[in-house]
Amino acid sequence: MKTSAYMRFLSLARMASTLPGLPALDPVEERLLNQFASFWGNDYRPTVLEALIIDEGISRRTVQRRIDGLRHKGMIRYETDPADLRVKRIAPTELAEKYFSRYDQLLNSVVRNSST
Repeated sequence: MKTSAYMRFLSLARMASTLPGLPALDPVEERLLNQFASFWGNDYRPTVLEALIIDEGISRRTVQRRIDGLRHKGMIRYETDPADLRVKRIAPTELAEKYFSRYDQLLNSVVRNSST
């Protein structure tokens, strides 16, 4: 099978997820983090309650445990909603920004190499 740009990206992404300075994420944590990023990219911080139903394929209890794991690993933090102090919103940390920056660099590298 011919190697495509997507296959090269997946290979690089697998390597990037194990680079020093980034915590190891299990597949569910990675999936949730990517789903949070789709909100963050639109300048929206999902609430914890929204996160619990973000993916119908993952039970609420599993999501809660993985959110706790992401917080413990320093990838996300809670922000109090100024309009309702009872509401907690999920925000990225500097470490999450570093994580996505690495993937952005990889994607740009694959795109550059594919166009040559």
